[in-house]
Amino acid sequence: MAKKPLLILHGWSGESKHLGKLSAFLKSTNKFKVVDIWLSDYLSMNDEITIQDLGQAMGKAIKANKISEKHHSFDVIVHSTGGLVVRQYLIHYFLGKPEQCPIKNLVMLAPANFGSPLAHIGKSMLGRLKMGWNWDHFWQTGTRVLNALELGSPISWNMAKLDLFNPKNKIFTPKNIYTTVLVGTDSYTGLGEITHENGSDGTVRVSTANLNASYIKIVFNLPSGYEVIEKKTCYDPIAFGVLYNQNHGTIIRPKDKGDEQLKELLIKSLTIENSDQYGKHVEYLRDKINEKTFKDGMAEKKKEKRYHQYQNVVIRVHDQFGEDVKDYFIEFFQEKEKTDNVMQKVHKEILEKVHNYSNNSSYRSFLFDITDMRKDILDEGKELDMSLCAAALSKNIYYHDPKDYLTVVSKKDKTLLKENTTLFVDIELPRIQDKRVFQFKKVA
Repeated sequence: MAKKPLLILHGWSGESKHLGKLSAFLKSTNKFKVVDIWLSDYLSMNDEITIQDLGQAMGKAIKANKISEKHHSFDVIVHSTGGLVVRQYLIHYFLGKPEQCPIKNLVMLAPANFGSPLAHIGKSMLGRLKMGWNWDHFWQTGTRVLNALELGSPISWNMAKLDLFNPKNKIFTPKNIYTTVLVGTDSYTGLGEITHENGSDGTVRVSTANLNASYIKIVFNLPSGYEVIEKKTCYDPIAFGVLYNQNHGTIIRPKDKGDEQLKELLIKSLTIENSDQYGKHVEYLRDKINEKTFKDGMAEKKKEKRYHQYQNVVIRVHDQFGEDVKDYFIEFFQEKEKTDNVMQKVHKEILEKVHNYSNNSSYRSFLFDITDMRKDILDEGKELDMSLCAAALSKNIYYHDPKDYLTVVSKKDKTLLKENTTLFVDIELPRIQDKRVFQFKKVA
């Protein structure tokens, strides 16, 4: 096995010193050989800095330190926000030419690929919960980085279109990068437990860490009906593991004694040499690690709900001109049901969280409990339908009100239902002009 440099990137508010235990473990093992370990230090707490800035700056720092950027010349481990940084680095420097990518093995530890439920709760509160009494950044919190990390962020939406659903940029395939995503399911202790959300590691959701996302585009037509004009998934399965009893902080601090599963998976993820090994790695995480994690978790009655499996659905609504539709309402029900039992079950229990992106409410994140959806909807032979209506802008400009509904999930069709993943739903709703907007008068 050839020796290669290893780069390790921290998350929001982090520093290189926070990566000390991870670095020490990797240096101590004789199963993994590196030339040098490079620990990152980047500015995530300055309000003017964007994820795009950090991605470009990462490339500049690699060049400044004369780290080779030849194909498969180094490995990378990222934590949390570092996932967005390395993806932006790849987009900035290797968009459309993934075969030139210098990263061979990429390990993402609890990455916030599609956001964090903590990013919008108030910047000083988030800092206090994360850093305790040592928090000293009340005036600078990395506002634009946190905007990118917010659930339903247009930045993560656009990033996915460039590096996950782009036929000219199939970068996360075994041919170009051996990518592994690992995330925990446990909560913080102390103050951090206040904000814990089921289906998360205390900071990121399991479903928003996973890169195996899907995309669908729906166009509502006049006078009625709709058309699905695009359906996309990642081109190849990306290795994804959910670890038992690890949270957002412990996953980068392997204990001297214990944490054997984490240590084993770190080494395994960093030593993949060919597509056959990677395929077996994908299967091992899916069929062994993940299956055991959720089976063991569901057996803990006090923590059972924490180990339900969730899906993050990000919906964007716009008109035929690409203009955002910000005031709309989505309803879930079963059209054929005489009573509203399905509607009540979904809106009270299965749909656990809805978040409007703070800077643009045309983007919204919906968190569905798929464990309960299967049990209470599909296993009962019912289906889930969706309707959409948007508020008129004025008497002159309003939106088409679709009389039809879209069947989201049924026993016959579960294509949109994927546990522990993110689904992007792009909806185009016709904007209509009243006849008063433009008129001709015939001259007698």
